Parts: sequence; structure tokens; C-alpha cells
Amino acid sequence: MRKIIFTLLSVLLVSCSLDSDLQPTTNPIANWSLVQSIGGVSGTTSDFQTDQIVWTFDEVSGVLTVEHNTSGVSEALDPGTYDYTIENIANANFIFINGVEYGSIIIGVSTFRIDQNITSDGSSVSDKFEYRFSR
Repeated sequence: MRKIIFTLLSVLLVSCSLDSDLQPTTNPIANWSLVQSIGGVSGTTSDFQTDQIVWTFDEVSGVLTVEHNTSGVSEALDPGTYDYTIENIANANFIFINGVEYGSIIIGVSTFRIDQNITSDGSSVSDKFEYRFSR
């Protein structure tokens, strides 16, 4: 009987220590490269190389840092730091940058999209942009 109890306790202790090693760690900093901009009044599409325009989200501080690693590119936000929040409104997620609604967002494992044509109040706009990002 003691051998059974000892064996069960050993298995329990080993499995607990293994479980803690396997717990995923969350990174409060997420880097996204702008890879495509679609829309505007003229309906243009602009493609960008990875790391040309990088948005870094610090989830802990709520600060977005935008870097342009090339000259002559002016897409989305100017280089700098911005406060941001993400809010769920009517079962959709929206990003607010410096307190102003910036667009609807969809976040995947390796892709991220901001669509300025979808607004939280349901109003329809058609001359805004959709920004596509990748990791």
C-alpha cells in the first residue's frame, strides 16, 4: 500500500513540475510589419517589404511605437509613439489610437488587419484604408 501511495505522489509531483515548464509565456510586446495598404479615395494598393514599417505594441504600458526603416514612405501613422487601447464593441474589436477610433481589427497568429471602413457605430465609409500586417 505504501508503494502505491509513494508511486502516486511521485507521479503527481513530477507531472506538476512538468506542467509548469510547459506553461506558455505571454510576451507583452508584439511587433508587426506593415505589408500592404489598400484603399483611400483612389483605391490604391501599396505593398511593403517586411520590417520597412514596424508597429510595436507594448500591451503592459498601452504604447504603440511606429518605426519607418526606409525613407520616402508615408503610410498609416508617422513614426513616433502613441497611446492605444483595444475595445470590444458589438462583438468586434476596435483600436483607438490617442483616444481616436482608428479602425476594426482582426488579429491572427501571424497576421493582423486594421480596417478603417468598419466603424464601431456601424456607419458606412468607403474611402478609408485597410492595413495588413504580418510577423
